[in-house]
Amino acid sequence: MRPQFSIIFFTTLVGMAQGLLFFIALANLHNQSIPNAFLTNLALPVAFAILALSLIASFFHLGHPERAWRAAMMWRTSWLSREVIALPAVMAVTVVIFLYAGFGEVPQWLWIVLLFTTIVLWVCTAKIYQCIRFIQEWSHPSTLTNFILLGATSGWILLELLIALWGDTSAQLIDAPLSVIAFVLLFLSLSLKLWIWSRNRKLKPKSNLATATGIKGNNIRQTSMGLMGGSFNTREFFHHQTDKVIANIRKIILLCAYVIPMILMAYAITSPNFLVITLALLINYLGLLAERWMFFAEANHPQNLYYQRVS
Repeated sequence: MRPQFSIIFFTTLVGMAQGLLFFIALANLHNQSIPNAFLTNLALPVAFAILALSLIASFFHLGHPERAWRAAMMWRTSWLSREVIALPAVMAVTVVIFLYAGFGEVPQWLWIVLLFTTIVLWVCTAKIYQCIRFIQEWSHPSTLTNFILLGATSGWILLELLIALWGDTSAQLIDAPLSVIAFVLLFLSLSLKLWIWSRNRKLKPKSNLATATGIKGNNIRQTSMGLMGGSFNTREFFHHQTDKVIANIRKIILLCAYVIPMILMAYAITSPNFLVITLALLINYLGLLAERWMFFAEANHPQNLYYQRVS
């Protein structure tokens, strides 16, 4: 509930790279409209660099980074282990496609593999949290949908930015302006987020102080946190921010992750501009950082029924 910034950077960066690769693969499967020069000189190196940065960020929230390789050993039962395998797999497929594109045409089956691995990585990342049944905010299909939509949105805006930077109209993916798709994705992401917040507000704990402590009675109230000093339980399962701070962060999320980028994309529909798209991507990513922090922080761990805000 108090996420380190490394995990926030990891989940947002890897989602953006996945979105970029997902739409590149989809476009090539549809009509092979992206030239190899664009792939090898710009799109694929950028995607790989972002994946590498996200991989580096993932090491900073580990107690023993040198043992990170062991995380893959529990792949039969752990979504985290599967994520540890899926991320290098996406990176490896990206490298193989880069090599193919450098020497000739990329086989269709490689694009299918890239599409499949990016989806698998999205599923693995989201399932790490969705599978925790006792945290009701996470244990819902909307967790996976939210991860995919946010990654797809930021990845599409990045792809639009790279195409604008490339300046070659042969890299056009669809007949309509790319900003139309960006606007639609932002609108869908915003609609889902508002629904998630509405759902979370209506959630009620499945336990109470009586079931948490084992004490029978209907008139139980907490007068202390049960410890003379702080502990792991009082530090790590609550974000320690005031309601005013949380409300302000929600406003930042709405404005930066969704509303302002939507306005900029609406402007770019009729007046495509490299600076406008760049600004939209930067503001969107700042909003994504706040959104991902809120995703972790708003999860209400059952142990807080006992420790509550006295921590």
